[in-house]
Amino acid sequence: MLSWVPPRDGWFKLNIDGSRRFASGTIGAGGVIRNSNGDWIAGFAINLGTGQVLEAELWGLFFGIKLAVHKRLSHLNIEMDSSVAVNLMKKADFPQDHPLAGLLSGCLSLMRQIGNIELNHIYREQNSVADGLANWSYNLDLDYCDLDEPPAWITPAVLDDLLGVCKMRLVSIL
Repeated sequence: MLSWVPPRDGWFKLNIDGSRRFASGTIGAGGVIRNSNGDWIAGFAINLGTGQVLEAELWGLFFGIKLAVHKRLSHLNIEMDSSVAVNLMKKADFPQDHPLAGLLSGCLSLMRQIGNIELNHIYREQNSVADGLANWSYNLDLDYCDLDEPPAWITPAVLDDLLGVCKMRLVSIL
């Protein structure tokens, strides 16, 4: 059983998700920043055109950190459900010939502008608000949408997080 956990006092939490529609190859991303009370500070969604899911995850991270820098946050816990993206970001020596090296470097550069920062992998059951925003991004033109308040349609997921509603994660045992 898993649920969203608010950040500790004095910190903010940025939840990020990227999404890809496999039939069309379109990608999008979304994210939300909340404080230790679970209050919505800012959110975003972006339609990124076409690409791969790892690109969507990393662009989501880029735009999420950029939003945190814009808000002048200095204590930030970042969570995303892409273990591949988290592992790439934590590798200090990712290959410079990696196809996403420029994007990875951009994310690292933005991260350095924030005083205290943590990046962690979580399961998708703990990331439903960001997931909803990422999937909603397909409704946008190819553009970035700032969300100063939660859209009405995402309110149930936000409330579930505030209440600590648990979601079951099914794991297969081989």
